[in-house]
Amino acid sequence: MSLFKVFVLFLRLGALTFGGGIVMIGLLERELRGTEKLSSEETMDMIIFATALPGPIAANLAWLAGEKLAGKTGAFTAVLGTVIPPFLTILFLSKFFLLHMNDPLIAAFFLGAACAVAVIIGGVVFDMTKISFSGGWKDMVVFAVVSVLLLAFRMSPFIALGAGLSLRIALGEEKLR
Repeated sequence: MSLFKVFVLFLRLGALTFGGGIVMIGLLERELRGTEKLSSEETMDMIIFATALPGPIAANLAWLAGEKLAGKTGAFTAVLGTVIPPFLTILFLSKFFLLHMNDPLIAAFFLGAACAVAVIIGGVVFDMTKISFSGGWKDMVVFAVVSVLLLAFRMSPFIALGAGLSLRIALGEEKLR
């Protein structure tokens, strides 16, 4: 993929992903599904890796996808395309939003955006859950244990992730990617 196409793809994603990197995951996955460069499994692995890395998910994901699509220069180009729209939006619209935050139309806009973000995140969670369950019963056990640790015991995500990784290694190799 050419650097220009990579830039335009991530510029569009950066402009349309109201809600940050988590929302970008769903849109990017759909965009990359059509390319011959990345399989669905590679895309999901990249998404999992981007969310596990420290830093903004959108920038991590742009770097990984851009590198897969067009090398190191593509990675830089993708990150640049991703950060330009939110930077310009904040630069030019922040004063307007601060002045009109109590306006019913602005409040309705943010409420609608929040609903859309929730649906997109739900779709990403559903897709990642399907992938987690595709590895057999051992992966389902790990998924259940990590879910209980996070939701019932409100454990730190890092500890729950470490526990899930340790449990999966302890259960042995069946289908690890």
